Amino acid sequence: MILAAVLAAASALGGERTAGVFILTSPDGARRVVDVPAAAAIAGVVPDGAAERRRQLWPTLQDAAMTHGVDPRLVDLVIRMESGYNPRAVSARGARGVMQLMPDTAALYGVRNIFDPVENVRAGVHYLRDLLERFNRDVGLALAAYNAGPDAVTKHGGIPPYDETRSYVRAILTAYQGTGTGAPLSGGFGRPPHPSPPVELLADAGRPAIVNVSHTGEARITHPLGLR
Repeated sequence: MILAAVLAAASALGGERTAGVFILTSPDGARRVVDVPAAAAIAGVVPDGAAERRRQLWPTLQDAAMTHGVDPRLVDLVIRMESGYNPRAVSARGARGVMQLMPDTAALYGVRNIFDPVENVRAGVHYLRDLLERFNRDVGLALAAYNAGPDAVTKHGGIPPYDETRSYVRAILTAYQGTGTGAPLSGGFGRPPHPSPPVELLADAGRPAIVNVSHTGEARITHPLGLR
């Protein structure tokens, strides 16, 4: 009940329900500093980010994502879940900035000013890439590690049995893939995954050819191979 009231108050003050630290003024004039977790961790839905902050950071996000081979859409969802693009967000556990980096993690990735959104995003994307590599490109495990720490994922042999972590992973995967399963990341860079028709290699008039396996009634599209 208290959390709901805090979320409502934060929404009224900032016009959006995002994670971070808010200064609330009570009717009696008292001011309180309150740390508000991302609403999505409770509701199971990734919140919309602050549109203007998202627009300003998108070039940095996209550049960092392409540099490290991570889908920008996935990074966007993580940021929306972590901070709602709030560069001053601070969690109860001390995670800070747009991608909610812990100070030790930020230092490991060379961040000098953890509240600088550009530095924070670049380091956060690098860290996310390293988690994907560590957990064999399994997006669900990488997200769980980002939320609860990689040691917790290793200790439990999968997504830890923490309500917050499971809600976090479920919300992002549902938005990212349209499913709650931890399917491996398969690239795409901003384009939703879609099934491709299978192909087969065969001989056509004595020449090797790649042929798509079409649906019933459709003509095959054949591309002869030039072997050198």
